[in-house]
Amino acid sequence: MSIKTKGINHPAIFGRNLNETIKFYTEVLGMSLVLRQPNLDEPRMTHLFFSAGNGAFIAFFVPNDDTDLNLRKGSEGIGSMQHLAMNLDVTIEEAMETLNKYKIKFSGPIDRGYERSLYFNDPNGIKIELMSWITPLPVGADEADVISRAQIIRENEGAYNIEDKHVRQAMKELGLSQVT
Repeated sequence: MSIKTKGINHPAIFGRNLNETIKFYTEVLGMSLVLRQPNLDEPRMTHLFFSAGNGAFIAFFVPNDDTDLNLRKGSEGIGSMQHLAMNLDVTIEEAMETLNKYKIKFSGPIDRGYERSLYFNDPNGIKIELMSWITPLPVGADEADVISRAQIIRENEGAYNIEDKHVRQAMKELGLSQVT
């Protein structure tokens, strides 16, 4: 029997500055800081938990301001995180306005076939992707069901990647009402 999971609870990421990390995730991304306590494995660090929505969190382990702890800078490679992608709960245009307000440089919106994405770095150097589906999913729809069905449609068509038309067809086949 295989192990069954029921979703990602949190990625745990090392940060470099406690106050910058808190400000960015609460003010720019509008997340709630739901836990702030000493790191139980390393007392020279603080453990932060931000609510990312739908029961998921982003955890940070950040050196305390009064510590001599120096962490190596991360790099892209095998075993490292390439980027952290999050679904938007606002329009992509509203997200761009907020990033501009905080003078955060970003690239995008970039068309990804069935979604549009913005990319930028957080204060810790982590690449963030904010994404919005071109055809929004109805409330309660399972993204995995839609993508799985759209993948089959794409393959049957011989298309290079999933496009919005594949998502729309998948939603129709799954009996999901499209949001207008």
